[in-house]
Amino acid sequence: MKKIILSATVAAMALTTTASALEDIKVNGQAKVWYETNDAAANSLFDQGASSGEVVFKLGMTGKQGNVGFGATIYDTSTMGLASNLVSAARDTTADGDMYVGEAYITVPVGAKTLVKFGKQELDTPLAFSERWNATPNTFNAAVAINNSIDNLTLIGAYVGQDSNPTNWQSNGNVNNTLFDTALAAAALYNVDAIAANVWYYELRSTAKALWIDATVNAGPAKVTGYYATMMPEASVAPQDTDAFAIKAAGSVSGVSLMAAYSNVSDDNGLPVANTATGFKKTKLPTAGVYTDGLFVAQNGSEAFKVKAAGKVGSTGLALQYIDNDNDMAGKTGLNTQEIDLIITQKLGDLNLKAILMNRDFDNANDINYVRIIASVDF
Repeated sequence: MKKIILSATVAAMALTTTASALEDIKVNGQAKVWYETNDAAANSLFDQGASSGEVVFKLGMTGKQGNVGFGATIYDTSTMGLASNLVSAARDTTADGDMYVGEAYITVPVGAKTLVKFGKQELDTPLAFSERWNATPNTFNAAVAINNSIDNLTLIGAYVGQDSNPTNWQSNGNVNNTLFDTALAAAALYNVDAIAANVWYYELRSTAKALWIDATVNAGPAKVTGYYATMMPEASVAPQDTDAFAIKAAGSVSGVSLMAAYSNVSDDNGLPVANTATGFKKTKLPTAGVYTDGLFVAQNGSEAFKVKAAGKVGSTGLALQYIDNDNDMAGKTGLNTQEIDLIITQKLGDLNLKAILMNRDFDNANDINYVRIIASVDF
């Protein structure tokens, strides 16, 4: 606590001494309650032992001094006593009442068409990204350069360096660097009216090389996206490369958004095609569900499809999706599952409500029902 107070005091002094030179100061924040329960094994829905939760307060600030921009985000997490009566444990943190810095970065223009973002930050790349489904997101220590010198083409280069000790990715915005320690990434993103195409290449130190390609074209009333990715691990990590293919078609009919997707991951003893920073928890493959995610559809030998419909009834948002994942590889038959999700969103004044009702049916085990509720206020 003394360290937190000292850091806040130093930050306040620094801000006071330079306030006259700072511009475009913007403050944002969120207060959120994250709660989930399930009836797995002998559990019953809403029992304390079957439930987890977190109360999160987020405060962020951005601004600039001349051409140099900056941003910082802090999080305060707590169960606020919920662990004593409503939930069995905190959802996101290793200890109740953590306060930590999620982001702290600067942005610097380098020439007329290049911007460098340096520091702790959220990332959104196909194989290393910040996951926002949990109570708090994981963030990265990174330097990212973005160049727009060529019309319709964005070039990206990134260096991502983490601490040397493995950490729990769900704690304090850190990533799991058991496999993800230092990474280099380069990307070319091309976008015109007819097509949008993205190519990403990764070098994960002592782990793997990886390539991700996706392209979207307009096909009448629908947009069709094709995906290809390959993971090329070091021999000490996995003996074989992994290839993944996927396709997604999305469109809208009478105000209802429709989507169908299919994915196939090669039957090799390689690495999953998922978020390398979080132990492959989430994936950018379009067949992922809420929990039928990177730990299922992105695994070697998995074949999956997904259908989804979303729209509004009055002011209430409704989405219904079905995911089926099959895997016949030795030792992975437990990944055979079907998931049905009903996602409900509602805004009541300044209060944002989201509920996810989920059923998962496993071929070799009992099905499980989940209820997740998130209530938040943004400012």
